[in-house]
Amino acid sequence: MANVTLQEAVKKFASDLAEKVNTFMEDISTLEVRTYSTPADQVQTFVQGDVDFTKIMTEGKIALRAYTKVSFDGDTTVVVPTEMGGEVHGGIWAIHESVVQQAMANRTEMIKAIGDTATSALRALGLASGE
Repeated sequence: MANVTLQEAVKKFASDLAEKVNTFMEDISTLEVRTYSTPADQVQTFVQGDVDFTKIMTEGKIALRAYTKVSFDGDTTVVVPTEMGGEVHGGIWAIHESVVQQAMANRTEMIKAIGDTATSALRALGLASGE
């Protein structure tokens, strides 16, 4: 009887995990990084919690300075900040590029963790089934 209970528990876990993996894959299918700048006196607004970016952008308190979008298949869109003369703004670009690299590394680690978890769940399901 305990084996049936274990098998049912493992099947439920595997089912729940499959649902989570599906949601996770939808969430990570596109990686987007937006880098904003704002006057120093407005930083407090962003630290306080949920921020309505549309409202703040409309009020002129924040400016989108760089944007990167990386699809799961590698298609990439990058918007690079430039100065008045058309030259790339190095400081903002360096910050943005660093954050993109961190986000890519995080996505890679999350994919690996989900893969490891799914593999373990499948093994457990096989053991619980007597395979």
